[in-house]
Amino acid sequence: MKDLILIPTYAPDNQRKEILRNFVKSINKDIFDIMVVSHSSIPTDIIENTDYFIYDSKNILLTDTKYKYTMYYTQGTIKVVSTENRPFNHFLAALKLVTLGLSTARNEGYTKVHCIEYDTELNSDQEFLDNSILLEEYSLVYYNTDYTPNLISFPVSFNLNKIDEKWFEFDIDVLKNWTENNTFKTIENYENIIIANENAYSKFYTSLLENGVKINTFYSGGEDIWVTPVVDINNDLILFSWNKRNTLNLTDIEVYNIQVIINNENYFNLDLNLGVWRVDTLGGFDSINTLTIIRNNKKIINYDFTQISKEEYKTSNYIINNNV
Repeated sequence: MKDLILIPTYAPDNQRKEILRNFVKSINKDIFDIMVVSHSSIPTDIIENTDYFIYDSKNILLTDTKYKYTMYYTQGTIKVVSTENRPFNHFLAALKLVTLGLSTARNEGYTKVHCIEYDTELNSDQEFLDNSILLEEYSLVYYNTDYTPNLISFPVSFNLNKIDEKWFEFDIDVLKNWTENNTFKTIENYENIIIANENAYSKFYTSLLENGVKINTFYSGGEDIWVTPVVDINNDLILFSWNKRNTLNLTDIEVYNIQVIINNENYFNLDLNLGVWRVDTLGGFDSINTLTIIRNNKKIINYDFTQISKEEYKTSNYIINNNV
């Protein structure tokens, strides 16, 4: 039986559909079968070029503060800690595609599966042919890095007869509990925990590009939006805003116009030039029930603090000024 290439996908627009289409076309179908597992629909011509297509409409995004990524900003005496720079955590959505694909592959009789995300350029089969040989001895092959996180989430090559059963499991309550109680709420961290108990073979991530595999060609994480309500030592709600210069393939925004509406009455407005950060006091946290943030005429988020535990919020979203 051939090895299977499993492609977790989220391609809601034409740009990402074209990336997926080109990846599927580049796979040597004399060597590999193809399975696409997606949270978005894909065109018929791509489906006809695969052996399996699984559509899962439940794109589970975690939006509660307790589930979101914690991010940090430090400048001089100022330190900001916040969960509010990204609107959601997509860990469960990503993991579900993998567990669904691996479970189906096992049911279909596959032994060796190479899980590779859709935004990949494949110019050679050699990397995964080499991994297939390694899977005769090892349960999986993964790629470590010299930066944080210390592994790449995917590609991973699996021997389905040898890997831990956790790779096939998706219990949403268990996984939400893990996410809430884990400092690093990412799929890479979850994989690290499983891989620690595997008979795994690690490669250095540069071997991918050296062997004609270019990953992460579409940056889907979006822009980290640092227009962030945090709480200071005096229990005042502070707006930390930063017009961050982008390091990825995103366009810098020369000026942010930021509008804040407090308790549906008080209105706060400022312009923020590229590269500039600032802190502004919005008022005592105890007196603020609702907060709406609008950046460049687009609402980022509406907070209803009557429905959110303020004590929990400020343990995850705070500012320290060592000069105060």
